[in-house]
Amino acid sequence: MHMRSFFPSLFNSLGNFLLLTSFCIIGNCYAGPGLFFNVSATGAPTPLNIKLALDGRGPLSCQNYSVNGLNLIINTTIPNHIYSFAGIKIDNPGYRVAGLSPIKNGYYLFSVSDRSPASILIIPPNPPWYPSLEAFEHYNSGRSHVFPEATFGGSYLGNNTVDILSSPMVYPSGYNMAYLNPDNIFIYGGGYGDVAGSVGAFAAKVDPTTLGPNWYNQLINTSVNGEWDYPGSMGILQDGFIYVSYGYRLAKLNKNGAVINTLILPTGDAEPQNTSFNGFNATSDGIIVMKSVYRQAGCSIQGPDALLNCPDPSDVPSSILISVDPKTMRVIDNITLPAPVGARPTISAFNGKNYVYLLEPTTAIRYEVNGGKFILDTSWNPGTITLSGQTLCTSFVVINDWVVAQTNTLPASTALDVIAINQGDASKQYRLQPFAGDPIPPLVAAAFSNQGPGGTPAISWAPMSVSADPENNLIYASDSLPGEIAAITISSNGLQTVWKANQTTTEFTTLIGPQANRVLVGTDIPGPEIPGNNTNDFAVWRNAATGQELARSPLLPAMTQGTMIQPYYNGYMFFEGQSGTLIKLMPRPL
Repeated sequence: MHMRSFFPSLFNSLGNFLLLTSFCIIGNCYAGPGLFFNVSATGAPTPLNIKLALDGRGPLSCQNYSVNGLNLIINTTIPNHIYSFAGIKIDNPGYRVAGLSPIKNGYYLFSVSDRSPASILIIPPNPPWYPSLEAFEHYNSGRSHVFPEATFGGSYLGNNTVDILSSPMVYPSGYNMAYLNPDNIFIYGGGYGDVAGSVGAFAAKVDPTTLGPNWYNQLINTSVNGEWDYPGSMGILQDGFIYVSYGYRLAKLNKNGAVINTLILPTGDAEPQNTSFNGFNATSDGIIVMKSVYRQAGCSIQGPDALLNCPDPSDVPSSILISVDPKTMRVIDNITLPAPVGARPTISAFNGKNYVYLLEPTTAIRYEVNGGKFILDTSWNPGTITLSGQTLCTSFVVINDWVVAQTNTLPASTALDVIAINQGDASKQYRLQPFAGDPIPPLVAAAFSNQGPGGTPAISWAPMSVSADPENNLIYASDSLPGEIAAITISSNGLQTVWKANQTTTEFTTLIGPQANRVLVGTDIPGPEIPGNNTNDFAVWRNAATGQELARSPLLPAMTQGTMIQPYYNGYMFFEGQSGTLIKLMPRPL
């Protein structure tokens, strides 16, 4: 922490040897003595230039400051006076203040005094996604699940309750949400064709107060055309347009729900009706990257069930990887991958290049994405990363110099491994089995007694990816069969478990709150319900550093499997029920 406070008397005594602070009046800058604010900065080192004003509406008495961190504690040097409309303006392009909106002159207003400091969280750019709390399903292209602008509405000391508000409208198998701001929020769903009422992809704008739809656009009806209905996703790029992937299509919508363009995507060696591009990602320069999955030819099973219950789900062609220019809505590149790839693509900007990471049945590969063209990086070869009895890995998550995944997307007879692979040197790998040997509830063990490879008893199943907190150097893994979650740290000594807790989930976890008060949010299936066939869930908030439970919702209808509790503004979150009920979760202190 770096604290600077220079007073006029100190300045006068040291003369010109002290740094002059720029002093502004109505936008004009002058050199003048003394600072009006003390500023301390913590968090990831981030050099920033900011302006602070005692009255940001003018702004009157504004000064320039240099800080090196995103978490700011600010108070005034002037005693015994509260400045109700102090202002902060960030000179670095793309940065914004969490929880506040700038006024016309670019200042964010806040209240501060010498005895009541203001806590300001600065949000860095998140290219190529729209600068809102949530524009992409996992926040950033590295799929960290850390939503830095979202906050926890309860007390960090515990003793909280959770109020709920349910939607009057059904949003069938709601999957993910994206926002332009607190008033312009959107939901995508309909991709679980094996769930009653899901007849294909839709996008809708949701009223944040009533949870009813402002508009609802059914993009396709698979109950009519017979195409495979499998979940894609929705995201908002920096251009402010909403992009929705579904089946072999990519749609571009405006905020009023009008479809601007729909791109028909190539399907490789499969028939279009058996093809789905299960979501998308994008590079820092705005190129959309998509990957296909397939349903076995001749199989009519809908939704994710097709990947398990078609006569031979492995009888599918290799996936294809494509890039799309969102401005022109045209395919830039189209390559066939070495094998079928299930997990969604993860993108990292590393050493000045954009890489897309993909997980094959037993190994991982990466391509450089240069101007939308794919270049296989043969120098990055991690070799075989799964063990006998383990199944496919879930999507990679980027944490600093590492990409991390966990095995056993499908039920497995060997314990789950969390695997970290260095981005600079793929031979440098760490792995850990955080749940090995942990007991499985008898009813769950019986339900999965022949679900492992070759009809063997399954002891592990993790249909979700890990979450990763780069600032706190922590990874969060889950396994649905022992019903546990774990926090894992990564260091030069490898991976070590920090804490474990009993919590049964089939969904992704969400990380919210500032670095020093991070909160982990996820679902918990009540016993004795069976994961994957459960009819209910709880939403649970935990101290991400210790695992302590902070809040638990009332019993809720089952969440759409394989999704995540969506962060929202004002400490609230959204829970997308598989049956179509959208629920606003509102934790608060008792």
